[in-house]
Amino acid sequence: MNFDALSTAAMATELQATLIGGRVQQVIQINSLTYGFEIYVHPVRHYLILSAEPKAPRLYLSDQKARRGAGSDTPFMLVLRKYMRGVRLKAIIQPPYERLLYFQFENFTGQMKLVLEMLGTRSNLLLLGADQTILGVARLPKLTPNPSAKPSRLLMLGSLYQQPPSQHKLIPADLIEQALQQELAEASPDFTLVQLLPQIISGVSPLVAREIVYRTTGSLHATVGQLSAVDSLLMACRQLFDHLWHNHWQPTLAVDEDGEPIAFAPYPLQHLPNNQTTLTFSIAVQTYFMGVASGYAVAKMPLIEAIKAVRQKLIRRREQLDKDAEARANPTALKEKGEAILAYSSQIKSGQTELVAEWLSGEMLKIRLDASLSPSENAAQYFHNYRKALRAAEEIPTQFDKISLEEHYLDQLEQDVTMADDRAEIDAVADVLVEAGYFQRSQPRQKHHQKATTHYLRLTAPGGAIVWVGKNATQNAHLTFNSAAPDDLWLHARQVPGAHVIMPTAQGIPAEDDVFWAAGVAAYYSRSRHDGSVEVDVTLKKYIRAIKGAAPGLVTCRNESTLRVAPQEPMVDEE
Repeated sequence: MNFDALSTAAMATELQATLIGGRVQQVIQINSLTYGFEIYVHPVRHYLILSAEPKAPRLYLSDQKARRGAGSDTPFMLVLRKYMRGVRLKAIIQPPYERLLYFQFENFTGQMKLVLEMLGTRSNLLLLGADQTILGVARLPKLTPNPSAKPSRLLMLGSLYQQPPSQHKLIPADLIEQALQQELAEASPDFTLVQLLPQIISGVSPLVAREIVYRTTGSLHATVGQLSAVDSLLMACRQLFDHLWHNHWQPTLAVDEDGEPIAFAPYPLQHLPNNQTTLTFSIAVQTYFMGVASGYAVAKMPLIEAIKAVRQKLIRRREQLDKDAEARANPTALKEKGEAILAYSSQIKSGQTELVAEWLSGEMLKIRLDASLSPSENAAQYFHNYRKALRAAEEIPTQFDKISLEEHYLDQLEQDVTMADDRAEIDAVADVLVEAGYFQRSQPRQKHHQKATTHYLRLTAPGGAIVWVGKNATQNAHLTFNSAAPDDLWLHARQVPGAHVIMPTAQGIPAEDDVFWAAGVAAYYSRSRHDGSVEVDVTLKKYIRAIKGAAPGLVTCRNESTLRVAPQEPMVDEE
């Protein structure tokens, strides 16, 4: 899960009470998008973690000093080292209902501002000068020559910083029953409230929406048409935002039955059964990210290592095939040598190791002989190698093709591991690796665990179109070839491993904006999810063919159009 507006506000309150007036003693690069700041506020050293990682943008006060990660310093780190050492923190500001924080610093040379944008795939860290000029950017945009691409903010060195544009939603503090009633009236009755609220109210994330809807209806699946009283929904919304308006935070960590963290919030999470209160919000956030990261990383590591081991075997097979192809590049020469041995057999003496013979073309052939074999046996050996070389000339290209297909499948499995967001999805990838003979479990899988073959994502585009997403190779194959209709739209990030995305067309062709949105989702669930823009192929499902002899999910397509979009992290309706 990501930071939302309420979590950002709660953390801002905590940091304001702890860090204001403190001096930056040291900056540590944990990775290219995560940095630790040692801030001294007499008599205590505090350790602030800021991260613009697209999958997990975050900030919190760590209970231990940050450690430098592997890799060389990034350009952004060099900028931080130049400007940040010794500066004092004067203010921490959050624009209303935004996932943005501005840290204002100053020293004898002037003022500067560190900006943390926690915007999912668009997350970023920037350092600004006193005149709002960008001095450093953690994630520089990837420019594209595509003239049809929509313009975005220019986050380039030397440019003036622009705040992300407003989304023009209802403001919680000004929310009245009539405005909420109008939005509900304009929405489809089958649209779930959990889907709708983040689209119409500022500061409402999927987590906040689930909490509001649960407190209103007692269910997470209530639709617009099932809502009986708008005033109860409005009251639940105000209850949650009351924490913000009165700075009354209740740091909460939700855990599963095994005690693993599954969510954090600065208010009680009534829709989740197991809540733990924490002394500070930083404790809840740090516990969540450390627990989730370490637990899932441990579970994923054997799968990643297994995939690496198979890759090494394929590399060795390819190298051997290269040698075989080189050695058997001229089968005809082997046949000619066998024939020459027979022609000169009467001149070959016992124990002879080489024959020099003039052949039909007038060329002198140097032929190695096995001294332990007779001339006829030496000739037979050359004829045998000739026939073997002919077979190899036919088989080696096929073997190369098989290796390439297997490498593509490993690319997809590696992406499946990366995209796995929970234990069930990690186990699903492990099942595939076991079935393929790539991986052996140290312990048998529990019988009550079920394979998530059809457990793909169901999403709803802003315009109401249904979108299905396969999150691993098995789901991709099942979704495309068992669930999709021939005239459904099929989307996939171009030439990179990723999800098959299906848009049903039984109720009509989806709106263009919804297709672009679904293309953004396909880009997000691909290896290119961290790129600024991604090419996504769109065609009809009937033009998709499984590759003969290839693993599940590997396909060819035709009659496709290609869209260039920014990766779009969706809100999941249901799984």
